[in-house]
Amino acid sequence: VVHNGVHCHRYDGHIDPAICRRTYGIGPMDPTVLFVGRLSIQKGPDLLMEAIPGALRMRGDAKFVFVGDGDMRSSLERRANQLGVAHACRFLGSMDPNGDLINIFKSCDLVCVPSRNEPFGIVILEAWAAGKPVVVTHNGGPREFVSHGTNGYLVYDNPSSICWGICQVFGNFAHAQWMGQQGRVTAAYGFSWDRIAEQTEGIYRELVP
Repeated sequence: VVHNGVHCHRYDGHIDPAICRRTYGIGPMDPTVLFVGRLSIQKGPDLLMEAIPGALRMRGDAKFVFVGDGDMRSSLERRANQLGVAHACRFLGSMDPNGDLINIFKSCDLVCVPSRNEPFGIVILEAWAAGKPVVVTHNGGPREFVSHGTNGYLVYDNPSSICWGICQVFGNFAHAQWMGQQGRVTAAYGFSWDRIAEQTEGIYRELVP
């Protein structure tokens, strides 16, 4: 198997996270969780939504940013109101991956991938390129390359397990930052497009006489 890759250099450069956060009504010290993907049943944004009340019991100032559109957006917004967590949620819709989205990646504390089924999960590489740890479900490809407790947390596709992973980050931000650094190393050396090209070429050299 040859996986997708990522251009880590796109995420280089310093920004002031407080300025980016202020744009979306998020305080400079508010723990911030980022979801990026289609708002569809496969990607599990509803599972993250159901995990938010538990996470807020640990950190009442936490914020949860949903980037992406899909057929679940209206139901997610309704559910946020029903759960009393709308104040902690930001629904930003689709964003230019080469624009403000990079700054959001660089400004959050963790990226959550709560998928019910995830063939690969390139958002994980994007999170790592930005130096952020991930909380990702066991389902599908991510379990093959996410190292639990080293560059993120592997959880199950249910709200309580997702909440556990988020609270692990909230409980030790120093370790979370270290995991993000390890993720950056993994992305830069294991998933660079140069590395992917070498793997692809190697397969052809084995198969073609």
